[in-house]
Order: sequence, then C-alpha cells, then structure tokens
Amino acid sequence: MTKPTRRLLGVLCAAVVSGLAVVPAANATMFEQFRFVDDPYAFDETICGIDLHIEGTATGAASSRTGKGTLTSAFFTHVNFAYSETWTAPGGQFVIVTGKSNNNEVKAVPLGDNVFRFTDTQAGQPFRLHDPEGNLLLSDRGLLRFTFDFDTLGDDEPGGELVQDVELSVRGPHPGFADETLCPVLVPLLTGS
Repeated sequence: MTKPTRRLLGVLCAAVVSGLAVVPAANATMFEQFRFVDDPYAFDETICGIDLHIEGTATGAASSRTGKGTLTSAFFTHVNFAYSETWTAPGGQFVIVTGKSNNNEVKAVPLGDNVFRFTDTQAGQPFRLHDPEGNLLLSDRGLLRFTFDFDTLGDDEPGGELVQDVELSVRGPHPGFADETLCPVLVPLLTGS
C-alpha cells in the first residue's frame, strides 16, 4: 500500500474510530451512530520526497455495530465521508486534494484468539488532486478492497491493533495511489521545477 493510500486511511481512521467495520443488521447489533461536520485536522508528511504540511476538514456519517457469536469482539462500521485538504510545500506552493468515499468493512473471519481477517471496501472518488486554480489533475474512482488482519484485543470496545495488511485489490483508475503516477504531477506543482 502506498503512502497516499495509508494517509487517506489515516484520515478516515482519525475521523472515525480505528478498527470499525460494517455488516448487515442480521449479523450485528447497533453500537453507535454519529455524524462529523467540518472536523478539522492537520499533520506533516513527506510525499514524493517533499515535506508537506497538510490541513483539511472531513464531513460524514458513521454507524458501528458489534458482532454476534464468534464475532462479539469485532466491531463493524459503515462510513460515508468527504474531505478537502490543502497540501503546502515549504516554499508556499500548494495543491488542493478532495475526496468522497463510502467505506464498508463487509466481513470478519476469526483467525484465532482475538485476531480477525477483515475485508473493507471503499467505493467512490477517494482522491482528487487539483492545482491552486481548482483545475482537476488526477482523479481516483472505482472500488478498493482492503484485506487485513486485526487484533480486537478481546474487549467490548472498538479499536485494537493492526497485525498485518494482507491484500489490496484495485478496480478502476486510481492514479493518486501510485507514486509513479502521482509524483510526476505533484512535484512540479510544489517545487516549481
């Protein structure tokens, strides 16, 4: 998984509660529902070799459920969100990144102890890169399917620890998730070269 992919997931996890997923109502009990509106965040990250300051806001809604039977320590969430960010380079050059996505962790398979193999789907346009004038330069769209092993710690609270990423399946164009397509567009905008 590339850094932009991990960064986007980090934003999502910051806006929601880490380690949640979604399942049909028949397999789970409602735990929590909430909305977040213009939730601000900021952090620094190096992308394509450039130290960036990233500031943004996220808006969306989430519902989480707790599993039943062998899934009692697994929490499942459905998140529909949109975000807008400004990526600023040390020289003041900037780009605007936006996205809209619908995330569902649709499956959790017990692997033993408190570890589950989750499947998370993300549909929509999770990454759109705009120049300072608002012109669209890159746009991701389609479906991403993440598979990962997650230790729920066996308690009755959402969250836990990522054990390992297992697989990322990409359907549709996602040029923003690959450094070889993102960097040739991003670097000239932020360095002036």
